[in-house]
Amino acid sequence: MAVTSKSAKQVAKVTTTQRITFATKEEVKLLAYFIDGTNDKQKLAFNDTVELLADLYVKNNLNDRQRELFKDMLEEKRI
Repeated sequence: MAVTSKSAKQVAKVTTTQRITFATKEEVKLLAYFIDGTNDKQKLAFNDTVELLADLYVKNNLNDRQRELFKDMLEEKRI
């Protein structure tokens, strides 16, 4: 799974502030080094890393029916 550039994907406006501990933030950032499709030279924003983790989970852990349901539900939220 390749990470798309910000110009190629829709940039979502941040609407809320989430409080995240420093340890959790660092743990998520470190995961970027172990995710297929990224390399250690590439700097990912925190939101991009979380989005990539969610995409990988959906791709690898949901069956086809669940994946389609998830995509439909997500599309409804974005409207």
